[in-house]
Amino acid sequence: MTVLRTARLELRPAGLTDLPSLLPHWNQPLVNRFLFDDQEVTVELATTLLTDSDTDFARHGYGLWKAYLDGEFVGVCGLRLHESSRMEIIYSLEPAHWGSGLATEAAVAVLDAGRRAGLKEILLEVDDGNVASHHVAERLGAVFEDAGDGLVRYVITADPSPQRRDHPPAAPSPTLP
Repeated sequence: MTVLRTARLELRPAGLTDLPSLLPHWNQPLVNRFLFDDQEVTVELATTLLTDSDTDFARHGYGLWKAYLDGEFVGVCGLRLHESSRMEIIYSLEPAHWGSGLATEAAVAVLDAGRRAGLKEILLEVDDGNVASHHVAERLGAVFEDAGDGLVRYVITADPSPQRRDHPPAAPSPTLP
């Protein structure tokens, strides 16, 4: 399994053995609010996510990665199959590291891994109120696809260059701390 490195981060493949550290991370209220819509991440759900990640790494060379800054766990970023049968990028950071550019940095590395594995298009869903993730989408060159049900959907293509946005995203409300 591939370890990814950026200027500041080391991203290590996450798997079932990471359940004890990821369950508390994903259940932090500030992390959980946008990634899991304030729904508790149960052991069963986390087990499914991590088992799927193990399978995806074995089959495709990508999955979920745990991100480390100077040896300290700071979050998760990865690719997974969305319910729409499209590949989706997801990420979460420890709140102490919000606003540091680490989400974008991790996402660029994960997107590059997906492109190397042959992915041509990757979905990014952002909650309307998640202002920070709308900014990450912009920095990643994501193109607005549609909005509804409190979500804005962006598409990131195999071409990593910034793309023209045909429609502006729904105006996010400033609800982040």
